[in-house]
Amino acid sequence: MGSKQVQLDVGEPLMLTYKEAAIKMGVSLSKLYKLLREGEVRSLKLGPQERRIPMSQVMAYVDRLVAEQIGEAS
Repeated sequence: MGSKQVQLDVGEPLMLTYKEAAIKMGVSLSKLYKLLREGEVRSLKLGPQERRIPMSQVMAYVDRLVAEQIGEAS
């Protein structure tokens, strides 16, 4: 299997606020906080009270869900 490259729109941010990430993922903020606590999604600390979720983490989470769903269907 070859490697995949994620393609982003030119204007799309590479790091998202928690709210933006939840919207992109189609989950509630409380679900996102649970995923962060469980280590399913990682965030980066930018300042004393500022964190962001890299878009790559959002894409990786969605890819894992798709792979799990496809694996279960086989």
